[in-house]
Amino acid sequence: MIPPSLHSMLGLCQRAGQLVSGEMAAEQALRRGHAHLVLVAGDASERTRSRFVHLAAQTGAPCYIVGTRAALGEAMGKAGRAVVVVQSRDFARGILGILRREGLAPVTGRG
Repeated sequence: MIPPSLHSMLGLCQRAGQLVSGEMAAEQALRRGHAHLVLVAGDASERTRSRFVHLAAQTGAPCYIVGTRAALGEAMGKAGRAVVVVQSRDFARGILGILRREGLAPVTGRG
């Protein structure tokens, strides 16, 4: 489950074309420097979590473990997604505010 405010913000971000989801597209966005925030589903595989925590740390993008694959996908109007990358600095700032209000801390390190 993800907070309703985060659910709404992710939907808005998706409609604005500022979200990239899925492992391959998310990895490309990170490697190209387009990522301002990385969200990884709590039920993603350990390998996926480790890989994206490490990539986010390399690029300097904050990374959070949030909700489930189904909840992230639902917020975007899609099937389940293990990884979501926010490409807009402004949307990332808004989502970070929501995550902080919910008491979530970023994941750091190499996974």
